[in-house]
Amino acid sequence: MQDQETQSSRVSKLAYEPALDGLRGLAVALVVGFHAGIGWLGGGYVGVSVFFTLSGFLITRLLLHEHACSGRIGTKTFYARRFRRLLPASSACLLFVVIGAALGEWSLVPDLRSHVLGGAFQVFNWVRLAGSGSYGDIFAADGGTPSPLEHYWSLAIEEQFYWVWPLAITGLLKWRSTRPSSTGTAEQPSLLFPIGIATAAAIAAGPLIAAKWGPDAAYWATPARIGEILTGALCSVIVIERGTPRWIRHLAPGVVLAIVVASIFFPVGRGPAYSGWLPALSLLTAVLLAGLQHDTALRRALSVKPLRVLGMVSYGVYLAHWPLFTLITPARVGFDGMTLLALRLLATALVATVSYLFLEQPIRNASWQPRPTIVAGLASVAVVGLAAIAVPRTGLVYDTAGHAGEIAAIDPNMPTETLTTEASALPEYAAVPPPGTNAEEHWRRLTLDPPATTRPVRIVVFGDSTAKATGGGLARWAAANPELAQVTVAGQAGCGFAQGGVRVFPEGDQQISPVCATYLNEDLARTVKELRPDVAIFLTGGWDIVDQRFDGTTVQSPLDPKYKQHIEEGFKAATNNVLDAGVPRVLWLTQPTSNPYWNPVLSPQEDPARHLVLHESMRALAASDPEHISVGDFNWWMDKSGFATDHKARPDGVHLSADAAEQLATKWLGPVAMAAALR
Repeated sequence: MQDQETQSSRVSKLAYEPALDGLRGLAVALVVGFHAGIGWLGGGYVGVSVFFTLSGFLITRLLLHEHACSGRIGTKTFYARRFRRLLPASSACLLFVVIGAALGEWSLVPDLRSHVLGGAFQVFNWVRLAGSGSYGDIFAADGGTPSPLEHYWSLAIEEQFYWVWPLAITGLLKWRSTRPSSTGTAEQPSLLFPIGIATAAAIAAGPLIAAKWGPDAAYWATPARIGEILTGALCSVIVIERGTPRWIRHLAPGVVLAIVVASIFFPVGRGPAYSGWLPALSLLTAVLLAGLQHDTALRRALSVKPLRVLGMVSYGVYLAHWPLFTLITPARVGFDGMTLLALRLLATALVATVSYLFLEQPIRNASWQPRPTIVAGLASVAVVGLAAIAVPRTGLVYDTAGHAGEIAAIDPNMPTETLTTEASALPEYAAVPPPGTNAEEHWRRLTLDPPATTRPVRIVVFGDSTAKATGGGLARWAAANPELAQVTVAGQAGCGFAQGGVRVFPEGDQQISPVCATYLNEDLARTVKELRPDVAIFLTGGWDIVDQRFDGTTVQSPLDPKYKQHIEEGFKAATNNVLDAGVPRVLWLTQPTSNPYWNPVLSPQEDPARHLVLHESMRALAASDPEHISVGDFNWWMDKSGFATDHKARPDGVHLSADAAEQLATKWLGPVAMAAALR
């Protein structure tokens, strides 16, 4: 009996179809254009769906062809072939990211190490689902950096499917060989029925998964997306068993047009892709594949050399483009627009070409036996997994003091006798400089000569992630000065104070988490009642200055009167919540403007005019109740200290680093918070 390797070598090759490479080139062009931020390609991600269906078509055709030629499917040979085709370039890309991370790149990406491991072990889509954020958030206006491996989710879904599919096809073929023909002839039963049922079930699962587990699962979860691959597989079975009618060739141009139209008009953060309908829409790609089986003008158009060559190197293009895009940013190269796009595309083309000629093709065409190929492939995965250890801790540009935070935390069981000071001139310790005084001199005196108190001042910090970052430094200051203060940081990342809207980004709308309403309406008051602080500090960053829809239709910015009214109402409601719960003093801090020089995503957070609206609202609120409410000019201090233009002080341009936050607390915020409590 011939062994599997010898038998497999006698399987004749399928005829090359250049139009399918051209279709692959078109698909990768849509994806790259979308990732490049081309404004009119907001739905370019449909190119991935085309990839899925084309892949299912080609792989299933290959498996059935092998069975027809040899009477069996060499699963070991199949896996070895996949290893040679995919692992070299994928492992090289992952190692490139590991080296870059070790050199300090992508330091703002949350948990990059898990992304490397997810890419290596082909489970990246599940890593993303287990984390935070959505596919649309990759392109949202925030202070972070997208992962250089975001695109590995689709590779993971494909490989999870293909670990199972050859075995499933083998099982179906064995089942077919034991079943009598329904016509009583020697002809074996068709595979259309079992594969058709599986495809229909997978297509139906998409919307159900979206309804049950949400849009992220609809986009990233394997069960929600394999319908697109199965559609291609079903198309392959139809072509092999039944052929395609000539009339279907007339539908193919319309499908290409539909794909392009979807790439232009589908939104990023919502729409069919996030409601589970891409598997159903992949039926159009199947129609296109069937139509391309006939010699038509469209098939000749897709076979032109530029598209065909792009399709041939599409795997390398797909792997290389996104890490390169995250490195080649306006901040790094100093220019934007078409020049930036041209540089990114040139770099991608160069890397993909080198990868194809000197890495992918030599290994793909090597005459290695399956067993050593699989061993080498698994070894490369292990190397990447071990190399991931070199990826430093990433994503945490701030912390909330850790153990120091536990030491500094307010002790709710400690007696809270009336807070008094031994100072003889309280006005000197006002959180806001008195009218007519020099602000810089006021802050200097306050820092050098803080008020002595009868007990530690109890401080609680509320707000979003910027409050957590700033509060972390305040907690470390309190831990080092336990006689002066106790500090508890009670922030909620992602939550502003203006309620009732939907955040609007260029790539799509973002619903505000219901956690924020609970935080503002319940948690603030509960925390005050439990901890009985002397002063509550409020700090808000970018979430109250991004565009929002408050009426469901009109996009508004903080510069619009109605939006400003929502801000004022939100500030007032939060303040009243804590005052009514028993805190005697409230201190609002003016958040500094984000620094656009190193922030990789240009956003409304960088508009000083929007921040000024927040500052004015804070000051108006303080003027309405000066006995209980004051404003600390955090924005002023950042400018005077030099931190506003210090990259190390704000690594992402938004949040203070741990060291900077502690310096802020020591040199300014700690004494200011004490002064606010003693007013």
